[in-house]
Amino acid sequence: MFLKRLGLVIASTFILSTLAIGCSPAKPTEISSPNSTVTAQQITPTTPTNSIAPPNGNFAIFKDSTKQEITLKDKPQRVILLNTEIQELFYQVGGKAVGLATAPGIPVPETAKDAAQVGEINHVSLEKVMSLKPDLVIGQSMFHAALKDSLAASKVPLALIDIKSYEDIKATAELFGKIAGKEDETKAALDQTEKKMQTVISKLPQQSPKFAMITIMPMGISVQKNSTISLDVTNRLKLKNVAESLPAGKMPSSAPYSLEKLVELDPDFLFFSVHGTEDYGKEKLKTDLESNPAWKTLRAVQENKIYFLPSSLFVTNPGLNFDQSLSYLAKLAYPEIYGDK
Repeated sequence: MFLKRLGLVIASTFILSTLAIGCSPAKPTEISSPNSTVTAQQITPTTPTNSIAPPNGNFAIFKDSTKQEITLKDKPQRVILLNTEIQELFYQVGGKAVGLATAPGIPVPETAKDAAQVGEINHVSLEKVMSLKPDLVIGQSMFHAALKDSLAASKVPLALIDIKSYEDIKATAELFGKIAGKEDETKAALDQTEKKMQTVISKLPQQSPKFAMITIMPMGISVQKNSTISLDVTNRLKLKNVAESLPAGKMPSSAPYSLEKLVELDPDFLFFSVHGTEDYGKEKLKTDLESNPAWKTLRAVQENKIYFLPSSLFVTNPGLNFDQSLSYLAKLAYPEIYGDK
């Protein structure tokens, strides 16, 4: 019954994106091997679907975010997680990886400290990956598509899984729960998360304050437009994204930062999503944004409604803690309802 339900749940969702994670850098990824460097292709991800255990004896067959069908003949025992945004979720449902990629400003899950590191998310060592003898590698569509042929030659399945919404989290958790052999526990945990989410949403007022979600990365500053975890949170909280109507930049999920346009749209709140440390983000705010006199004309600046959001809840995938992302932002946007009393 679980496998049938799992297939229906994952087949009904759209995607398994704010590094694209809705905010992915436009620069292609370099993946190093002992003799060469290859460049990843940018592809349009969709939802992982149809995760089932077919009757022909395979452990599972599912489609990843690029619609590639992945067949797992046996239960994976040596999983490598190259996509940093799904690592916490994998461990939350009871999974254990033999190898991980890393990313600046994104901590390795505490329970994953014994996993080998195979390089940064945008510069993975194929040599290190293969030395761990994986039977499943999970990456991200933007960063790791170029590994497909090399891994296929070694008969190692590569699943490219992206996260852009809670529905993606749910679908991925169901899949990971099966891989970890924790289907029932995963379902119970998801039920609890959804109950907590509903508790937050049930208190929402009718008004819809305007906001802009500004992403700060080493390669530049942008404004989130759609298809990110952060914006899934704001949508559920009935907040209005002023960047929705702006033309997209190199990434379809974001628009180039323009102070002139921001002044014109004049949001009630400015939320900052930083890929790196919060100190780094505040320094960029000071040097790149506050230095312009027009910055002080923004209503959000004048009313001191500028907030740096914790990366664990808004930059990476919060996983089963998605309700905490909702609650955190609700307190900022509607303090009269959700604030501490």
